[in-house]
Amino acid sequence: MMDLLVNKWIPDHENTEDAGVRMRYGILSGAVGIACNTILFLGKLIAGLLSGSIAIMADAFNNLSDVGSSVVTLIGFKLSGQKADADHPFGHGRIEYVAGLIVSVLIILVGFELARDSFVKILHPETTQFSLVILIILFVSILIKGYMYLYNQSFAKKLSSVALASTAKDSRNDMISTGAVLLSQMIGTMTGLRLDGWCGIAVAAFILVSGISSLKDTANPLLGEEPDPELVDKIEHTVMSYHNILGMHDLIIHDYGPGRRMMSLHAEVPADMTLVEAHALADRIELHLLKEYGISTVIHVDPHEVNDPATRLVQEKVGEFLSELSPDILFHDLRIVTERNHLKVMFDVNVPFGFALSDEEIVDNLKERLQQLDVSCRPLIHVDHYNKT
Repeated sequence: MMDLLVNKWIPDHENTEDAGVRMRYGILSGAVGIACNTILFLGKLIAGLLSGSIAIMADAFNNLSDVGSSVVTLIGFKLSGQKADADHPFGHGRIEYVAGLIVSVLIILVGFELARDSFVKILHPETTQFSLVILIILFVSILIKGYMYLYNQSFAKKLSSVALASTAKDSRNDMISTGAVLLSQMIGTMTGLRLDGWCGIAVAAFILVSGISSLKDTANPLLGEEPDPELVDKIEHTVMSYHNILGMHDLIIHDYGPGRRMMSLHAEVPADMTLVEAHALADRIELHLLKEYGISTVIHVDPHEVNDPATRLVQEKVGEFLSELSPDILFHDLRIVTERNHLKVMFDVNVPFGFALSDEEIVDNLKERLQQLDVSCRPLIHVDHYNKT
């Protein structure tokens, strides 16, 4: 059914990097979610009233909250598909992340509400009724939620969408919670045990764990996260494949929403290249990266001295000093400038996050060692950090 709707509603459905295509996927998911969750709410409400079960009633209102989640998803994708404007020059793509964040918060709230109601049920247990009608309603609900999980998960993978991934998790949670409610009702009917409240607590715990995990996944792109290592390797391979590129560092990727990324990087070139040659080389690489990865790029060119003996000697010594501290500490962009009666030695050091020594201790160690080589040396050292993993 969803394939039919996708083919009819989204003609260019394979072009998932296009903002308009993503918007249609999100609207379709939200619209179907609103319809399915409304039907499930009404069905479970009837089952809950017939049985007197707090777990079934809680499950019904969980589906009602899912209607709200589907509305948030629909609106989020609709807004994120808007074009860039004067107030938002990088577009509105991050609204999709915000929509996923809201859905995650709603999942957590449902978990707390279910835990509270279930705890009351444990303290004040009541006898519940179970019938074939209730069995059919709950079983059909599980099938519908399973189907919703499958299509939302499929959409999430196609679009790499954290918002739809959160919606898929929510559908999976509902499927499991309804299954647990059904099982507790059947066991209670056969044994007389009042498991309604305990079942609700177990389901609430599962929903809370899932909601917190989903919240983390949707918050990370908003806060700024480490870029995909595989993408970083591909970009580095592309840049380093060009003649006269001696090294690359300080890669930063800014994510303004799915399909809206910008990045900057430093590329080392021979110091004897002219400014015009270096600029032309940077332009060619920027265009290549845009075509290959769809990322608008700004390249800063660093002149690298390859023929100066003094520079090579200092590079060797800095490498030795850093390897004594840790092989995980890297350096780059070293250059020497002679000023009056002293040598200004400038370079950057990359230190892993969580390293035992502080930035100041590392810098002081390097300055002391360099000045022991030459008292006229004036080191200027900048410290950056990177994720070792």
